[in-house]
Amino acid sequence: MADYSKKKKNPTTESMKTIRSHIESGSFSRIYLLYGDEQYLVNQYRDMLIKALVNDGDTMNYTSYTSDTFNPDSVYQDMITMPFLAEHRTILVEESGLFDKSEESILSSISEMSDTNVLIFCETKVDKRKKPYSLLSKSELSSCLEFQTPDIDTLSKWVSTILAEGEMKVKMTVPEKLIATVGNDMNMLKNEAVKLHDYCMERGEITDKDVTDICVNPVEDKIFDMCEAISRKDSKKALSLYNDLCILKTKPMTVIFLITRQYNQLVQVSEMLTEGADPHKITSYLKTPEFVTRKYISICKNYKHPDLLHALDMCQQADLNVKTGRLTDVNAAENLIVNLITI
Repeated sequence: MADYSKKKKNPTTESMKTIRSHIESGSFSRIYLLYGDEQYLVNQYRDMLIKALVNDGDTMNYTSYTSDTFNPDSVYQDMITMPFLAEHRTILVEESGLFDKSEESILSSISEMSDTNVLIFCETKVDKRKKPYSLLSKSELSSCLEFQTPDIDTLSKWVSTILAEGEMKVKMTVPEKLIATVGNDMNMLKNEAVKLHDYCMERGEITDKDVTDICVNPVEDKIFDMCEAISRKDSKKALSLYNDLCILKTKPMTVIFLITRQYNQLVQVSEMLTEGADPHKITSYLKTPEFVTRKYISICKNYKHPDLLHALDMCQQADLNVKTGRLTDVNAAENLIVNLITI
């Protein structure tokens, strides 16, 4: 059985420490590669570096390139050009695509750079097996810094500082409730935390109920839509919604849990419909808004009751497959969606 108890060390903390240390000391690497699945942190620490390196309004010593404007020859010329009446010349390159290829390109010219110049790469796709990454990771002149989504404890502390601003009272359970509701995308979390703080400012206190009343829940909405697509055997829509959940960084086990909960609700609705219950009675029993009940009833029309029971068994089996090590969580979630469509 696979050992799932060992967690890989999150490199984010070390990456943040490295940049802060370089800024405090004023001693910078010639090349930085900022990458990872937490774009919020990549952007935040990119901006911190640029602020430390570039004087306000200095356009002569700062050049930026995007995927559309990136040109290796132009970047090379910037790399070897000394700064003009400034301490540093800074070059920012975003989404160059260099680190998803095998060619070293301009990276082989690191030694030609002046120690006054700094080249910052911000990349979504980085293949550590390819030459570009290998070259930078082995060079003493560069820093390869990965930013992954922080663990739940770190995220909770971060959210707490946003919510508690201005001496706001925050119930201890609120940060984790917010993360469970919104997901762990830091950009979305920050937006919802600020909205929650501002909404509750006059009262001076934030509770779990405020999270429920105010904050969006894109994860549960997409799970509901996915189950609806599955019931119509619309595989393209269902898998597209699953991809959206991956973008929101929803854990596969969370997907399995939420799909299971949806099918458990559908089984209950189906049983009550068989017994002749009307939508009002079902709404009262489930304690859901009436429009949600009507959606459940609509989905139930696409199934026979034994099919829903079979679907629920599939969900429970997917959970068991992960917990016993038969499948990885990713494979179990993907298999579950595909298998449910075939019912």
